[in-house]
Amino acid sequence: MAAGLAVMLAGCGTAASTSASAKNHPVTITFDAMEYSAAANKFFPKFAQEFEKLHPNIKVKVRVINWAAGQQVLNTEIGGGNPPDVAIIGTRWLPGYVKDGLIQPLTSFMTPSFAHEFYSAALNSVKYNGVQYSLPEAMSVRLLIYNKNLFKKAGIAGPPKTWTQLAADAIAIHKKTGQSGYALVGSQVETSLDYWYTMWGFGGNILKGTKGTANSPADVKALQFLVNLIHSGGTQPSVTASTRSGLEPVFASGKIGMMIDGPWLVPLALANKIPIGVANIPSQPGVAAANPAITDSFVMFKNSHEKASWEFAKFMFTKSVRAYFDKAEGMLPTMSLDGSEPYFRNSPEFSPYLKALAGSTRFEPVVPGFQSVSLAYTNAVEAAYSGALSPQAALNQAEPKVTAALKK
Repeated sequence: MAAGLAVMLAGCGTAASTSASAKNHPVTITFDAMEYSAAANKFFPKFAQEFEKLHPNIKVKVRVINWAAGQQVLNTEIGGGNPPDVAIIGTRWLPGYVKDGLIQPLTSFMTPSFAHEFYSAALNSVKYNGVQYSLPEAMSVRLLIYNKNLFKKAGIAGPPKTWTQLAADAIAIHKKTGQSGYALVGSQVETSLDYWYTMWGFGGNILKGTKGTANSPADVKALQFLVNLIHSGGTQPSVTASTRSGLEPVFASGKIGMMIDGPWLVPLALANKIPIGVANIPSQPGVAAANPAITDSFVMFKNSHEKASWEFAKFMFTKSVRAYFDKAEGMLPTMSLDGSEPYFRNSPEFSPYLKALAGSTRFEPVVPGFQSVSLAYTNAVEAAYSGALSPQAALNQAEPKVTAALKK
């Protein structure tokens, strides 16, 4: 991967961009890059090296941080007076950093032509209060990925369009093949998101305005549905010990019938010669279908190096860098300049996801306190999955916590 990077980036710079930095005094900026995979430890430093060749008076110190500890590490750096100049963050972290006055708005830096290079859905998904505080670093639509071999053995003709049908198919797969029908995340941070797939499909919402709706009738029906699916044998064993990253290799080995995930799961399964299909996420009759989408953010922190930071930001959103990152990490393009490549348009991994992105999508809301909102849902869902609380009781406990988090 690293060997081919220099060739791919050879055409990124221009004389104009180089001369702009050459007139400035030498500066060093710090880049906190989140570790999407082990490959990130190679290509993020390599990006920085290529940038430094084009901008001799700007040095980039790269810190690659594991996503699981990302916000904690970043907060520790900020608290110690050592924040980065630029960073990749979870978009849900953005409101808190904006509230603390840490993030530099990009409106004075971005030209209309630069903004036009992004897909509008991607760019809008990382706005907060209508202000462009960040650039869309990585984007993924979540779709239903299914194992065609297990479907055939279970006598299932195609992917389910409703959650009721998904449950019937999952149970049939388990009974007829001995494998798990549906992968359900029940541990750690993505428990809430994995539950929301179903909750949205039942017509529920995370919030309305500044109030939580965790215990609405639709939410309770969705959580009760998933609890029933666990008890009926339609999911993998030990749901409350299952993380997304732990379930992915199990699916890719052919031992799970269906899983909702991003495009990076497809090549993992194909590498093991597992024939797969990709379909929209189910919704119950009368509920408009919408595929969830997640976008991470590239931000600039307020400091005296903002001009140098913006030069680096522009470099990180050139065609060669974006195409390399998206291909390496299995992410959807956020910019039309690489999304138009045949690799993305024609590949079995990306084409269904790009098609879905053009349709009805649903992004997590960018609101204050969303980390606490997610945690309240995660705790409630885990309690229901484990049997510690009924779905109604678990969501009754979550609702005031969601509302309180939104008002902070």
